[in-house]
Amino acid sequence: MAAAATEMNETASAPVLASVIVLKIQDFTRRPVTDQTRLKAQLEALVAMAIQSLPAADRIVLDAPGGVAVVVLGGPRDALELAERSQAAAADLPLCIGVNHGPVKHASDAHRGSGLVGDGIAAGATLANVATPGRFLVSRSYHEALASRAPDRAKDLGPAGVYTDASVRTHEIFALDRQAARAHRRRLIAVGTLAVIGILGLGLAARVVRHGGVMAQPAVIEFEITPRGEVFIDGVLKGRTPPLKRLEVRPGPHTIEVRNSAYPPLRLEVNLGSAEEMIISHSFSTPKSAAKSKTQSARESARELVRDVRRQLGF
Repeated sequence: MAAAATEMNETASAPVLASVIVLKIQDFTRRPVTDQTRLKAQLEALVAMAIQSLPAADRIVLDAPGGVAVVVLGGPRDALELAERSQAAAADLPLCIGVNHGPVKHASDAHRGSGLVGDGIAAGATLANVATPGRFLVSRSYHEALASRAPDRAKDLGPAGVYTDASVRTHEIFALDRQAARAHRRRLIAVGTLAVIGILGLGLAARVVRHGGVMAQPAVIEFEITPRGEVFIDGVLKGRTPPLKRLEVRPGPHTIEVRNSAYPPLRLEVNLGSAEEMIISHSFSTPKSAAKSKTQSARESARELVRDVRRQLGF
């Protein structure tokens, strides 16, 4: 990641207008170093997932004090959607988000190297400092930019008051109006009803396949993971548990991996039948783990567990 700074004093390029999302961990500097390391790693993983839909040329990811800043060059709608994805994926991460639209420019000096500076980043950081987990704040300049480019989405943002910073500058702030956002989603659903029905029909056809004249139903995996873990199916990230509790997969062989950066990963090789249900229970605080199938006998489950443990140990 590049470095974000508020002041750099040697070489600076011409400023450009961009939307900036600043994501900070609440009370980061007050936490123990071990918690800081763990939370920062979770935040970086969250941001990596949230920016996947943005072309690399339309985004710049920066280190920021206690968090991360993302400069979005593609437009304010992209920035709003990124902030929404980040907030939705935060789960128990104490994430504070501020969104601004303003000038940023490249700058460098001999001591701190290169980075980005400008009011676009500084005001975004100010908003992140006063935001609370689960409710991100945006500036008036961002609201105006969004209204000019995507007026339908600007209606989802409502006034949230005025904030005066340490430099005695006032900031008119807005927040996501959940009622307006729900109305927006209802409008989209009403417009796209026929398309959704068609997509659901295709999805059902993809999930129910014929095998030897028998309808094959998807297998179901339930997760009981503490305290948390990232779930990978055949190498593809499917989400974090919690909140992820239940996942459907096609029948057949799969590699299931649950990762928590502070502990060794849990890795299982399974072969699931049609409509089979499996529960994967694991605690990263203890070495004990278990996987049990509702459609297998207790003896078969025990043998499968022994084989899984032996595979993990390299026997």
